[in-house]
Amino acid sequence: MRAEVAAWCRRERLLAPGDRVICALSGGADSVALLCLLLELRQELGLTVSAAHFHHGLRGEEADRDEAFVRVLCAERDVPLTVGRGDVAAEAARTHESPELAARRLRYAFLLGLDGDRVATAHHAGDNAETILLHLLRGSGLRGLSGIPPVNGRVVRPLLPFTHERLCAYLRANGVAWIEDSTNSADDCRRNRLRHEVLPLLERENPSLLRQLTRQSALLRAEDAFLDRQAQSLLDAARTPSGGCACRTLLEADEVLQGRAIRLLLREALPQDASQRHVEAVRRLLSAPSPSASASLPHGVLAARRYGEITVTVPKPIDFQPIPLKIDGETAIPAAGWKIFSQTVKKYQETANTPFQFAVKYDMIVESNLIVRPRRPGDRLQRAGGSKSLKELFIDRKIPRADRALLPVFAAQGEILAVAGLGVSSKFQPQAGAPALWIRIEKERM
Repeated sequence: MRAEVAAWCRRERLLAPGDRVICALSGGADSVALLCLLLELRQELGLTVSAAHFHHGLRGEEADRDEAFVRVLCAERDVPLTVGRGDVAAEAARTHESPELAARRLRYAFLLGLDGDRVATAHHAGDNAETILLHLLRGSGLRGLSGIPPVNGRVVRPLLPFTHERLCAYLRANGVAWIEDSTNSADDCRRNRLRHEVLPLLERENPSLLRQLTRQSALLRAEDAFLDRQAQSLLDAARTPSGGCACRTLLEADEVLQGRAIRLLLREALPQDASQRHVEAVRRLLSAPSPSASASLPHGVLAARRYGEITVTVPKPIDFQPIPLKIDGETAIPAAGWKIFSQTVKKYQETANTPFQFAVKYDMIVESNLIVRPRRPGDRLQRAGGSKSLKELFIDRKIPRADRALLPVFAAQGEILAVAGLGVSSKFQPQAGAPALWIRIEKERM
């Protein structure tokens, strides 16, 4: 098996002499096999090998057992080991994503933050098949149906053509132990159900399924790369001196290349690939009857048509840092373009509040803890009918996405008192005759 892995690494140019390779090591069979094979090949390929293990803060004692196993394994083989830790449950709650996605993001952030030339992961032919099926179920183009790439930046997959069963056989033949993750046997996520139920059925119909999917992945990756090169040539031809793209050039192109060119254009502005919905939104701009039209995209990015030209604009970073609110005075936030005036009132008289002028309870506020800050993920504002997320409230008020990060949030001791553009929290609405703090928010004059 050693020779086959070496041949795959050379063919796909995964590793180069002198590379410092970090092996992502969970303690499962696949990653243990990867570490052993890298150690066997380090002299032949001229590598320096170390290992890294990430403790996700899940699975309690079992996760602690995994870490202890990995530490012993690396100590026995004199392999430098780095262990990272994260609280996946807290991160998933903060970002409102699934624990699986949060775990993957935290794990890769840890691995790619280490000092090394390559990060080797133990993805194999079965993982590739599962990924293809997942993308097929969700709906995907060539890139998704290409499966897992052998190389993705610094991340390499030396075991991609090999099956899990082959890796386990390799470990048994060499008398190497590994540990099992109990969550892999559960059918509570779609990937596991595909692994345990769907793939075995498909393999009964075609015992060579994994091998054929590996070949198909390589073919589709090559075709995908070719089409991207054609689309890039189209995009380059459409560029205008002002930095936009000529609508006419894109409209005259084949529909397939047109869509890919738009996707490449958006890739320059977005942190991840645009969805088909956003590609279609930009495509509609190309032939919009109005000479001026626009489409809002994720992360505040704006695609706009101006008289035959498409531009994609990335919002400038805003240096809006939390600052203390000056009581009985003026607080300026130049980065967001606001001035905030506050005044204490000993006996509040009920007055109609507005989204940018309101009173909040003052007896519950500690002066040194009252801050003004931008919104954060998970922020909620208490209303008479219950709390709602700021995102929901901004949408209800039809506040433009690009403006939301600029609106000041007033907070004290971890609670939100009020938000510019939305008004005061019902929890901090002052009673008549009680002390209050009157707040007025104005746009700075430029």
